[in-house]
Amino acid sequence: MRIVTPAIYAALLGGAIYIAIAQNPLPNAIASAPPEGAKIAYAVPADGKSQPATRVGKRESCRQTVATKHLGRHQARDQMQLCVAQARVECLKQAIDQKLRGSARRVYVKSCVAA
Repeated sequence: MRIVTPAIYAALLGGAIYIAIAQNPLPNAIASAPPEGAKIAYAVPADGKSQPATRVGKRESCRQTVATKHLGRHQARDQMQLCVAQARVECLKQAIDQKLRGSARRVYVKSCVAA
């Protein structure tokens, strides 16, 4: 009995791991494609050294905009939420124009806000 119970648990754990690995991921073509019409800003190093450009998405640009205003903690949080909500609405309008539906629209809006 001492050997049977751990063997059963090990088999169940192995089966769960196998099932988790065998699942299909989200469609990479939709998630990795940059949204059409999305403006992508690149950070430029101030010291003049050539470093790889980093992508700055709409959420990060909202964060930078709020940081430059030097607001209090609660006001900054409110402005950040407002800016991200406006970015989501813009991305949703683009998704509607492209006639995306369901999970494709959801993935597009998430990638648009992040990109």
